[in-house]
Amino acid sequence: MAEYGKLLKMNEINGFTVSLCLFDDLGRTSSYSHIMQENYKSGYTQVIINSYLMLKIVEDMLRDGWTLLSIFIDDPSVDEETKKEVNSLVEGIKKNPLNFNKLSEYLEWALEDGSIFIDKIMLASKFKNSYKTCELYSNGVLFGDAKQLVFSDYIKNIVEDYLNEG
Repeated sequence: MAEYGKLLKMNEINGFTVSLCLFDDLGRTSSYSHIMQENYKSGYTQVIINSYLMLKIVEDMLRDGWTLLSIFIDDPSVDEETKKEVNSLVEGIKKNPLNFNKLSEYLEWALEDGSIFIDKIMLASKFKNSYKTCELYSNGVLFGDAKQLVFSDYIKNIVEDYLNEG
């Protein structure tokens, strides 16, 4: 099973389509660079997940019973107080998913078009007797044992709708 996935988009006649390219490793000695070059030659480009898309994905997953484990912000211009407030809001969402509205309102200023304020989100859900996790990075990398499920059930439609609106 591939460890990582990378979101790629292709501009086709009817608009953008989004695909998930799977990799075993992203390191320098891996085939990642070669596979990405081949995809670029075929017309694919990478997908960047901005903060608006991150929150939209989280919102849809919360509706389906997923748990938001964390939101990572690595922007050096963000002060510790803001990071603490975001972490506090995430803890509130764990207790009650309806608290997502508070997080969304708090981060409204960071949702300008194209903003990459949120670097990574981590979510989990219980399937049968075990938990499945997924991490989504702003650079379009997916990690975790539920990456393909999260891509097909949430990310693909949300990102395609966003890329093709207007």
